Amino acid sequence: MNPSYVYLLFGAGVLLLAIGGEGVIRGGVNLKRALGFSPVIVGLFAISIGTASPTLAVALRAATWNMSDVVFGTVVGATMINLLLILGFGALIRPMPSAPKVVIRDGGAMLAAAVALGALAVLGGVGRREGVILVGAFAAYSVVAAITDWRRSAEHSVACAEAEKRSFGDTPSVTGGLFALIVGAVCLLLGAHFAVGSALHIGQQFGFPPVAVATGALSLVCSLPVLLITWIAAARGHTQIAIGHLITSSVFNVFGALGIAAIAHPLVLTTSLALPAAIAVFVAVALLLVMVSTSWRLTRLEGAVLALAYFGFLGYTAWHLQLLPPGLLG
Repeated sequence: MNPSYVYLLFGAGVLLLAIGGEGVIRGGVNLKRALGFSPVIVGLFAISIGTASPTLAVALRAATWNMSDVVFGTVVGATMINLLLILGFGALIRPMPSAPKVVIRDGGAMLAAAVALGALAVLGGVGRREGVILVGAFAAYSVVAAITDWRRSAEHSVACAEAEKRSFGDTPSVTGGLFALIVGAVCLLLGAHFAVGSALHIGQQFGFPPVAVATGALSLVCSLPVLLITWIAAARGHTQIAIGHLITSSVFNVFGALGIAAIAHPLVLTTSLALPAAIAVFVAVALLLVMVSTSWRLTRLEGAVLALAYFGFLGYTAWHLQLLPPGLLG
């Protein structure tokens, strides 16, 4: 295949994933608002699932191609980007406040997701039964979140605030919401197809194994929209709900995206990176929650530590997969 053609396909995949993710978010928000759903329900499902929809699309595409390690690497990589890179640089731009509820409820759910990742890595795969359990865990978390946020205003509810921010206007329509949702879904499917195939082909040219491409490039592609949105919001001083939103999206990455991919096609993990990567996710969650709970905010110094931790994770991944140049570490 012509190298320039591969890069063109990769760029098209990135663009389609970005457009598709935003289309799913806006379509879901407006459709649910037009049907009279509570802002909490709109935020939890349309926003959290919509934000993670590129990760879900890529995971599903890789699963149907029987690339289990790519599925796992994409989910882990996107989660680490959410919790370390995006929040780290976001806090460097402007300190990020967070409510105790985020640490206790959402952080607790993310810790459980990290433990589940470790268990699945030890088992060596994710069958359809485990996939159903993962999706059920996200459903249970959503019910708890909906109940605890039901009477909260947008100022104190991550779900409500996100739903209000991402709506088209005061008069949402079913037709407009459906159109955006369908266009977004089509863009996601096409984008995932182009991005996965071309990224793996480019990685092969440079001697990178599929799990390395997934943990690095593909996960970054999936996270680009929320990365840019969060950093722009931080620059404008709108950081009140960033931590809760990114943790919720990460919970869906593990329970939702991984679970749905396993239901579509059972996953068999062959990479030796699976367990260390799952442990890294647990450490990242614990580090973030300890930082936030000390003063209910992320300071610039803590943001720098999180960002450095992400690059440390990438470095460890490269070392573990023997991708570093000989003699680099002495």
